[in-house]
Amino acid sequence: MKENSHNLTSRLVGSLWFNWAIAFGAIAIELLLPRLMSKLWLPLPVFALAYAELVYMRTQEARRQLSCTAMLKVSTLTLFWSAFIMLLINILNSRMLFDDLINWSNSNKEIPYITCLVVFPTMIIMALWVMANGYLQASPGSYRSQMEMRRGNGVIPTLFSRESRYQVQLMLYVAIGFSGVEWWYYFKFYFNVNMNTPDVFFFNWMPIAFYLLSLFFIWSRYQNMAAIIGPIAANAYGNGTTIRYMILSGDRMLLAINGYDRWDTPAETHLGALASTDEQHIREAFERISGCENFGMRFLYDTGVDKSAPEIKHYAVFLEKEEYPAKSALDSWFTLDQINRFIKTARLSAELADEIYRIFTITMAWKTYDRQGRRLYPIKHYRPTFRLRDLKDWDVDYDDLSWMSVAENNQDRPFFNTRRIWRKITGSKV
Repeated sequence: MKENSHNLTSRLVGSLWFNWAIAFGAIAIELLLPRLMSKLWLPLPVFALAYAELVYMRTQEARRQLSCTAMLKVSTLTLFWSAFIMLLINILNSRMLFDDLINWSNSNKEIPYITCLVVFPTMIIMALWVMANGYLQASPGSYRSQMEMRRGNGVIPTLFSRESRYQVQLMLYVAIGFSGVEWWYYFKFYFNVNMNTPDVFFFNWMPIAFYLLSLFFIWSRYQNMAAIIGPIAANAYGNGTTIRYMILSGDRMLLAINGYDRWDTPAETHLGALASTDEQHIREAFERISGCENFGMRFLYDTGVDKSAPEIKHYAVFLEKEEYPAKSALDSWFTLDQINRFIKTARLSAELADEIYRIFTITMAWKTYDRQGRRLYPIKHYRPTFRLRDLKDWDVDYDDLSWMSVAENNQDRPFFNTRRIWRKITGSKV
């Protein structure tokens, strides 16, 4: 257990700290490049840097590594749009297109822009955009919810979602602070003739020095945090495989009150690390805990399939009648509308809410669109029916999270073709 705790602690520190180092480090490199090359060519390596960071971010997500990438998204967007703005300024400063329309008397062709005055305001906008688009919230469909779908619920997903929020907020505060300081210095002391020593310090070396100090601060934060959380998580992850059974009869689902006063599935079992997880063994486990003999069963999906989290297998059990031998006084059958009200009033467990959201979202995407997001029916915004009784017959893989992307990016969303071309070029899913 000590070895597992040590390994988990190292992964916590390494992944959280490394993502911060990459995200903020890419911004620091952009601020350092003007000391090494002409600003006329600066947008080109910044575009390349943005693409490299995007590839790194997508690689992490594809490998399902123990990581959250919200801060990387802020950094990538900041690099791309700041490079675009600098390129636009360079085009304007060429004086070929707008020479008769713009007064160039106060401009300096050798210094068309100050890099940090472009970067930090852009970072503010990108951080606010990421925060406003649900990447840091725990609601179904949010970035945190999708992360939990890949890794399951528990200490680690909660930690990473909280730290993603913390790091994005920290990037926002840093951008606001440096924007204020840099623009104050620009209007108060800067003369658009050349870059003297104080100018270089304020515009280049000061943000880079702050980045180096932040590496030490973030490392210290996660060393202390991992020392406390690492053993707890390692202990939690030593329980082997968990099997969750979603019990259905027709269009109704059996629920019971759990230990946190929330409605949840009444059937859940834990298998030791060496126990068999084949279909027959899982059926027998359900028979033991429920007393049922005649039932159908379907595997839904796995969560926590990487080594950083416990494995959770999700199954659907189909009963012909609303009869459950192990039923207690607290067990009840509910329709999908009633369960939806439980979700809205926070009376459903987080695990079951994520299960229902995943099944509903993937099913509706699979029934409405093809894998490229094009409508299967000629009716715009057509919504097919969703009935619990049909779950046993739907031929869709709930382990395939590409359907989640289809649900977010499809022909019924604005600018579908433009975003489709962008995803092909960058490999992005947004």
